[in-house]
Amino acid sequence: MDFKRTLIDINKNLANDGIKLRIEQRGKKLSFRGPLPCRESNENSKQQRISLNLNANVEGLNEAEKLLQLLLLQLHH
Repeated sequence: MDFKRTLIDINKNLANDGIKLRIEQRGKKLSFRGPLPCRESNENSKQQRISLNLNANVEGLNEAEKLLQLLLLQLHH
């Protein structure tokens, strides 16, 4: 599989599902980017990044998708 095409497809699927978080490549690593709750106020959210320390390859994307599902579950609780 092509890494860049897979990353674009994953982010399109997230957008279609109404999820505002995205997986992005920063250098040779992957991270999440999107609105997350602020430390000061649980009601407000701001654009933030979470470094995943996963390599930017297809295996890293698979792991990032699993971590994203876990993060979304935690945010909903």
